[in-house]
Amino acid sequence: MTSSQARAVDNPAGSARQARTDGTANGAALRRSPHPPGPTGQPLRTAYAFLTNPLDLLTRLRHEYGPIVRVPLGRSSVYLINDPAAVQEVLVNSQRAFAKGIHRKQMPVNEGIQPLALLLGSGLLTSAGELHRIRRRLIQPLFHRQRISAYGRTFATLAEETVSRWSDGKQLDIHAEMSELTLGIVTRTVLDLPLDSDVVATVRRAIVANMGVSRRVIIPGGRHLEKIPLPTTLRARGSRADLDRLIREMIADRRRSTVDGNDLLSLLLAARDADTGAPLDDDAVRDEALTILLAGHETTANALSWAFHLLGNAPQVRETLHAELDEVLGDRLPSLDDLPRLPYTRAVFTESLRLYPAVWIMFRRTLVDHNLGGYDIPAGSTVLVSQWVMHRDPEYWPDPDGFVPQRWLEPSTTAPPATGPTASVAATSTGPGSAVTRPKYAFFPFGGGTRQCIGNTFAELEAAIILATICRRWRLDPVAGAPVVPLPRVTLRPRLGVPMIAHRRDH
Repeated sequence: MTSSQARAVDNPAGSARQARTDGTANGAALRRSPHPPGPTGQPLRTAYAFLTNPLDLLTRLRHEYGPIVRVPLGRSSVYLINDPAAVQEVLVNSQRAFAKGIHRKQMPVNEGIQPLALLLGSGLLTSAGELHRIRRRLIQPLFHRQRISAYGRTFATLAEETVSRWSDGKQLDIHAEMSELTLGIVTRTVLDLPLDSDVVATVRRAIVANMGVSRRVIIPGGRHLEKIPLPTTLRARGSRADLDRLIREMIADRRRSTVDGNDLLSLLLAARDADTGAPLDDDAVRDEALTILLAGHETTANALSWAFHLLGNAPQVRETLHAELDEVLGDRLPSLDDLPRLPYTRAVFTESLRLYPAVWIMFRRTLVDHNLGGYDIPAGSTVLVSQWVMHRDPEYWPDPDGFVPQRWLEPSTTAPPATGPTASVAATSTGPGSAVTRPKYAFFPFGGGTRQCIGNTFAELEAAIILATICRRWRLDPVAGAPVVPLPRVTLRPRLGVPMIAHRRDH
C-alpha cells in the first residue's frame, strides 16, 4: 500500500462524497436563492440524524447543497458553513458579530461546552466577552514557545516510561495508553505531581465521570439532566467536589510557599495583568488550572490515538517515519531541538489532525444580522462550522480520505502563517509535487481568532515528541477485525478504543 493509497479507515463520510456535484457551478446557481439551500421538511428526521450520525449528515449536506446550508433542526434552523472564507469571517474577521454557543431555543444541539462549565467554571474554554479577553491576555505568556521548551524532556521521559511497561507482541488499547500518558504529562507540567499521586487519581476520576455525562451536549434539553439525581450525575457531582477541594488546597499551599515553581499552577499564581497589575484570584486560578488539565489531556490523547491508528493501516507511511527517526535520533530520546530535523514526523501528526480533528465542530451565535457568502443570516441564528467536513472537502484536498503526510512537505502558493509548528506546515501543498493555493481556513484544527486554542503549540510539540519517542523503538499493528470508529461528542474520540499489537523494532 502506497502513502497515496492509504485510507482513513472506517470513514463514515465516504458514501456521501461520491454523490458530490460541482461545488462552483452548483454554488453559483444556489446563490440566486434568497436563502441558503438545504433540506426541506421533516426537521425531526434531520435532528435524529444529527444525534445518531452527525459526521455522515454534515458531510452529506455539504456535498448535496454546497458551501452554505440551511439545516432545520427541531423548531429552528442552523446554518452550516463550509466555505473557508466564510469560516474566517466567522472566527476572525467579524468575530465580534458572533458569540460562542448556540441560540438556546434551537434543539437538539446544546452549547457543546456548557456542561463542562460545571467542572471548569469560567476558564478560557467556557468564558466569553470581556472576561475571556482579560484572561487570555494574562495567560498567553505562559504558553510562549520559550516557556514550553522547558517541558520537552518531560514529554520524552514520560513517553519512555509508558513504553517501558509494554512487552513484545502484547495487545494494547492505544487510546487508554495515550490517555494515561497525556494525563501524566499535564499533571506534571500543571501541578508538578507524579502520576501515582492521590490528586492525579482524583483528577482522573473527575475527567472520566464528567466526560461520561458530556454526551448530553447533543440531546434535547441535555443541560436539564444535571438537575436529575441519576447515578452518573451524582458521580460527576461528587468527583467535581473532590477535585475542587484538592485544587483549592494546592492553591492555598502554593500561596503560603516561598519557593517559586515552574509548573503552570505556580505561574498562574504569579501572573499579573499587563495593564492593571492585578493577579488572578483563587477562583480564577482554579478554573484555568482545571481547563488546562482537561483540554491538555483529552484532546491530545485523542489526536495521538488517531495518529497511531492511521500509521498502523499505512505501512509505507510508517516505514518512512521510522527511517527519519533512525537517521536523526539513532538510539537516543528526542528533544525539542530535534524537531526541525523531523519534518515527516510532524507531518504525520498534522495529517492525522486533518483526518481526525480532536475538535470536530464549533458553534457560534449571530449577535446581529450578518451576510455570509452572499446570504443574509438573521441575528440570533446558530452558525456551525465543522473541521471534520472542511478537512475532508475534495474541493481543497486531493485524495481527501487518504492518509498522505507528504502533502504537508511540498511547496505551496499559500501565504505562510505566522508561527507555531502546525502553522509552519499548514501553508503547504495538497499533494506531492503540486503547488496550489489552499485557503487558510480549509484547515483549522485549533480554531481561529481570539478563541484559537491557547495551548496549540504545547500540544503540537508534545505530540511530536511522543510520536518520535514511541515510534523509534516500537511498531504498532492493528488488531484484525477490531472496529475503530469515531465517536463525535465534545471531542472526537474512538468509540471502542484503539486496540493494537505492540512489536519491538529491530535495529
